[in-house]
This record gives sequence, structure tokens and C-alpha cells, in this order.
Amino acid sequence: MYPHRIRLRGPWECEPHEATSGLVPPKSRVTMPCHWHESGLADFAGRVLYRRRFGYPGRIDDTERVWLTFAGASATVSVTLNDVELGRVAQPSSPFEFEVTPLLRPRNELIVDLRGAVPTDGLWGEVALEVRRTAFLRNVFFEPSYSVDTVCLHVTGEIVGVAEGLLELYVLLDRSTIAYKTVTASATGNPFEIVSDSVPLAQWRAVRLAPVKLDLVQGATVWYSVERMVSTDNG
Repeated sequence: MYPHRIRLRGPWECEPHEATSGLVPPKSRVTMPCHWHESGLADFAGRVLYRRRFGYPGRIDDTERVWLTFAGASATVSVTLNDVELGRVAQPSSPFEFEVTPLLRPRNELIVDLRGAVPTDGLWGEVALEVRRTAFLRNVFFEPSYSVDTVCLHVTGEIVGVAEGLLELYVLLDRSTIAYKTVTASATGNPFEIVSDSVPLAQWRAVRLAPVKLDLVQGATVWYSVERMVSTDNG
């Protein structure tokens, strides 16, 4: 089942590089994710280099790709892998990612160059490698719609990448399929919307927090899976 997720939590080298004012603190080691005030930089404003070394993430087949994902960061971030700049993100307000498959080596060096000014700056979201198939899901949202005595679940998102032939979407509530649709992928993202069968309101509320799962499938292989806990209380 995909994605295979490898968390890059630690240790990271933390090297304050330029101070807007005052002294530059010494180098240290930190565990990600963290804000500046959690790594001894509460009173620091300026530029920090975060460095993390890691090995090759196992065997990567022709049908797989490796993505470097960032769940959240503050200030302005520039990301470099093995001396190749992947991109610069100014004031990221949502997760961001880069495909890094052709850049990977037996030993790799990741550098995140971050500029900030307040204690809550930093890489406060998890950094990870994700091994995915050549098509995957992005921007998935689950939204229940209530009637008098039933609930329907609306699921939206995008299918990004390439795949030969059709793919299938399965929506599962508490491990039971409540919606199905065939879809295709697009390199720029093919949007989809799928609406579940009606679920009796009493059954929906009995779950309290519903474990809802969306699987992207081809044949017997789950290409990508997204799982959320959706509140069953409609107020």
C-alpha cells in the first residue's frame, strides 16, 4: 500500500548563519519538527541552515517515485538536495513537496535554508520522504452532507501523475465501501468529485468519529491512500 513514508525527524544540524541583529548562536542538533523557541533560537532573527543526511530509501522500482514533503514551515524557505536547489517557498501557508527520484544517491544531504524573525518560526511540520506510484492523490477533502435521516459523504481532490489505463476510487467508512468511481490521472492534476451512498443518520452517529478512507486502486494494488477522522456530529 502506498505511500511508503520515511520520516526525517532527527538528528538535524541547526546552523544559525546570519543574524538581523545581535550575535549568531552556535551550531546545535535538533529533532524535527520544531519551532525556533524549541531549539534555543527564541530570541534569534535571521537565517538558519538546517541540514539532514540520509541514505537511499530502499529499492525504487520503475513504477515508483520519491517525493520530499514538508507539512509546514514559516518564514521563507529554500530547499537544496545534493547541491541542487529544489525551490524557494515564500511564507508557505500549506504543505509543499518536490519530486526527488533522479537526485537520490546512496548518501544524501538535504539543506533547508530558512529566514525568520519570531520564536514560532521554523520547520514546525514534519519533513518526510514518500515513495509513491506514478499517480497519487492530492488536496483530498471529506465533507458530510446531512438530510433529515441520512448522511452523504462528498469527497473531492485531484489525481496527479501518469498511469496506463483507468484507476479506481473507493471510499470506505469504517472499512465498508460507500462509494466507487473510475478515474484517470493527469500530470497537472485531474480533479474529481465522488458522492457516497446515503448512510442512515443513526448508523453515522453511532460511529462518533468516523474513520473515512479513500483508496486509489489499479488492479490489486492500492496506489495511494488517504485516511481521515470525520466528525459525525452535525450540531
